[in-house]
Amino acid sequence: MSENTFRLRILPAYFTSTVEEFKDEKPVHFVGYAKCNFNCDFCIFGQRSKHLELYPEYTLEQFEKKVWKLLTVSKNFKIVGGEPTLNPYVKDLARIIRLYGGKIYLDTNGSRPRIIKEMIEEGLVDVLGLSLKGLTPQQAADTASITNTKLCWDNLFESLELGSKAENVRVLLTYVACEGQFTDESLDTLGDFLAPYPDVILKINNCYNEEYLDGIKGLDKSEIYDMVKRFVERRPEYKGRTMLFKDHDSCVDKTQIARF
Repeated sequence: MSENTFRLRILPAYFTSTVEEFKDEKPVHFVGYAKCNFNCDFCIFGQRSKHLELYPEYTLEQFEKKVWKLLTVSKNFKIVGGEPTLNPYVKDLARIIRLYGGKIYLDTNGSRPRIIKEMIEEGLVDVLGLSLKGLTPQQAADTASITNTKLCWDNLFESLELGSKAENVRVLLTYVACEGQFTDESLDTLGDFLAPYPDVILKINNCYNEEYLDGIKGLDKSEIYDMVKRFVERRPEYKGRTMLFKDHDSCVDKTQIARF
């Protein structure tokens, strides 16, 4: 890779608009970085990132020209990965998007709170998406295939604290539900974790892409829907701030998102 370049996968109008911060309801552009510091057992990024043709090289100037073209469709951008905070130019990307009035959803595993703090303080984040990999530090580390629990636990909660205290930043905490590992008790534990953060949205992703995964799959769609419905009935404080993505269709079609 050339000096001062970085690899991105940019998919125009890929995601549906799921949060009120993107008030125009237009689709959200995918801006994905080509590296990650986790290797989560439910994620197919590791397979995809081997295909460098999916992640062409960009300079900042080329990225700015790309943003100009994307703006004609939507001003909403989701900076993702891999892990986007590993990109040494991530703040520059966000500054370019913001320069032209774009909205920014930073979707991160939360392992690098210093970068997240800097971006929030500079006003470069409208929505902060964080992902909790397990319900204990060791379970999170096992899921992420790492040994340093600080990265996937302590740092995640530090990032959650940063986002929840920031003005004008909406925070979503995502948990991926896998068959045999997700129960009513799991949801109650998630509810306990988020109790100190009454404005954070709980986002449950039913594990999909099972055809690419080794024995890992999601729950039956009706089963997980009923499970989340029971959770909100038990914990009414989560009414209005819990959503369920039952499959990939929920990512690209707003009508497929279950809201409670």
